[in-house]
Order: sequence, then C-alpha cells, then structure tokens
Amino acid sequence: MTDDPQEGRTEPPPASFTARIVTVVIGGLLIGLVAVLATRDEVDSGADSSPLVGHVVPALSGTTLDGTAFDIDSARGSWVLLNFFASWCIPCHEEHPELVAFAERHADGSARVVSVTMPSDRPSDTRAFFEKNGGSWPVIVGADSAPATFVVLQVPESFLIAPSGVVVGKWNGQLTADEVDAVIAQFTEGS
Repeated sequence: MTDDPQEGRTEPPPASFTARIVTVVIGGLLIGLVAVLATRDEVDSGADSSPLVGHVVPALSGTTLDGTAFDIDSARGSWVLLNFFASWCIPCHEEHPELVAFAERHADGSARVVSVTMPSDRPSDTRAFFEKNGGSWPVIVGADSAPATFVVLQVPESFLIAPSGVVVGKWNGQLTADEVDAVIAQFTEGS
C-alpha cells in the first residue's frame, strides 16, 4: 500500500476542453432552434390571433365625427373592417392609404371601414386627419371604453367582422387592403 494521497484520483479536464464541450452544446441548441423556426408553419391569412376571433363582435356604439349615432349592429349584412387609430400615430398615417383603397374597392357596399379613435385623441385632430388624408366612413369619437372592450393595446389595430357579426380576423399594426381581401376571400369561397 502506498502513502500517495493523489493515487487513484483523476485530474480535472483542462479548461479549454470544458469550453469546447460548452461551445458544442450551445451550437447544437442554436442549430436546433434555427431548424424549428425554419420548418414551422406560416400563418395563412396574415391576420393575428385574438380571443374575439370566432365570437360575435362586442357591443360598440357611439357618436361619429359628423355627429350621428353609430351602432356596430347596424353594419350587419356587410363586411366591416373596424380600425382603431389615433391622429398622432405615425403607423396609422402610413396605413391610412390602405384603408382608403379598401373602402374604394368595396364602394358597392360589400364591405366598409369603421374607425374608432383612441381616448387620447381630440376630435379636432381626428377631423383634421381625415380632411387631409381622405376617408368618408364612420369615425367613432368618444367611445372611451371601446379599446378596453376590444383589448386594443396599441394602434393601429383592426378587426374584420363578417356579415353575420362574427369577428373573423385581427391585425396588430399596419395592414394592407390585399391582406384584408384575402381573408374575406377565404370565407366567401366556401359559401
């Protein structure tokens, strides 16, 4: 028997060996993540998810910019693109030509745009926005509870409502008229 206390012990691996193992493990994880992201399914419509999708649109009524009363139930029978916006919102300015194009495409009444201002927006600013940028659809002002009802976190946000009154799509951020028409086409082709 020897009195050597080091006998039977193995030396720990050198630091460079440990660093290589950690690098290989992290590299493997990154490659796996890239593979998952590269092979996942894309969203078909470009629309975002929402707990409102698939349900009847919540109650929404108010006074429009021109002083008339509006109730979302009065829009039943046609597609409605409900757009939450603010006159101070830069993405809303950028999106607005798409809303105008959508409204013009559906001048036959098959679809319409309805806008809802955010509580922080002043009616005078909203009026100036529409005078400058166009759009002759109803603009609801003073419906301060509407953003909370629709769970609008930031503008622009839009909801597509089918003629039956069911919410079928939602967009967070800017949308295009083509994206909205593509969702409408998905629902009308099966009819």
